[in-house]
Parts: sequence; structure tokens; C-alpha cells
Amino acid sequence: MVGTKLVDEIKLKIEAGAEAADPDDILQLFELMKQITEEVDYLKKDTIEEKMIGQVNLSDVDKSYWFKASEGLIEYGEGKIDDPLFLITTTKDIGLGLFLGEVDANIVSPLGKLKIGGNYKTLRAFQEFYEDSIEIIRCD
Repeated sequence: MVGTKLVDEIKLKIEAGAEAADPDDILQLFELMKQITEEVDYLKKDTIEEKMIGQVNLSDVDKSYWFKASEGLIEYGEGKIDDPLFLITTTKDIGLGLFLGEVDANIVSPLGKLKIGGNYKTLRAFQEFYEDSIEIIRCD
């Protein structure tokens, strides 16, 4: 079951915005994705059908996070992961803005504020998976 305390904390972070967020808030967002996926069949199906293994680097604060969704399981953590399928490198405010839904990757990427590497199809699958997860709590 998705923890109501976690949902409430994420909603407050979304309201406060990326500038007020801590880089490690990404871990709470990943935990939310994990908990929601356990309850929502179409998200669980995504983790079975897709292999989403990614690295997020926040260059201005020297922080890195990884995320794996594969074979129906979700894992995540701080630090670097070997052989990610996609890589996101940006600043703290842009990165958290992406994850909190206030920044559009299609706008900041051409401006050079967001660097993407690896398999674009896998990155898009992760982006859709993430957006679907966050949309569920916004509809509550």
C-alpha cells in the first residue's frame, strides 16, 4: 500500500518547487514510484515488459542516483551504477524540476541545460513511467 505520509510529503515538495527541494528528495520520488507500482497493474506491467536502468547526475551539487525497473521489481539508490541504459546529467534545479513536474525536458534539452545519453527509447519509457506514477498522486 502506498504510504499516505509519503504521498503527502511528495505533494508538499511539488507545491514548494525544485528550488526548495533537496537533491536526495529524488530518492523519495523513486520510493513513491516503487510503492505505486506495487498497486497499479499497468505500471507493474511496464516493469515486466521494459528494462529501465538509469543514472541521474546532478552536476552542480555532485550527486548521483540510479534507478532500475526490470522483471517486475524496482530498485534505486544513491551513487553510480554500472552500465546504465540511459543517463541524465543536469543541475539540481533542472533535475528536480523535471521530477517535480515543473520543467519540460523538451524545452531545456535543446538549450543545453539537460544532457541525455544512452538508449533514447528506454529513457522515454522511463519518462512515461515516471509521469504516470506522479499523475496518480496528483489526481488524489
